[in-house]
Amino acid sequence: MGINHPVLARFLCPIGEIMRFQDDPKVAINHMQAGKIELTADAFPAFLWKGDPPGADYNPDNMMDGFLEGFTLKHMSTTTYQSFIHISLCFQTMWHIFTGPSTALGTQSHRTWPCNAVLHDMTTVEAAHIAYGCVQVCLHSNHT
Repeated sequence: MGINHPVLARFLCPIGEIMRFQDDPKVAINHMQAGKIELTADAFPAFLWKGDPPGADYNPDNMMDGFLEGFTLKHMSTTTYQSFIHISLCFQTMWHIFTGPSTALGTQSHRTWPCNAVLHDMTTVEAAHIAYGCVQVCLHSNHT
């Protein structure tokens, strides 16, 4: 899924490119996939800003307005305990993505094919991986 899914792509779209995404989501997704819109650690994703959809209220003249007020962050971090659970789930999700479900859940691994990290030549955890894992946790925790 990730940037191949239009909703997740909007969540992960760098906030500086959100207007471009709003104008033509398909073109923006293609540019994200091709690397023309770079997903780097210093390009904060849209889901960090308030708005429905995320980043809709972004004001390029006042970047801090609405920053860290996104629905996902506000509703997932209301207490210290929830924050701890969220961080724990993010780590478990990242472990699941990189090594597979058996190792992430602590059960004996019965591999029949290589883990995702090997399949996709992922040798390090990058900011985009962490953002993807956090988005997955946030999206799936709202359905439980």
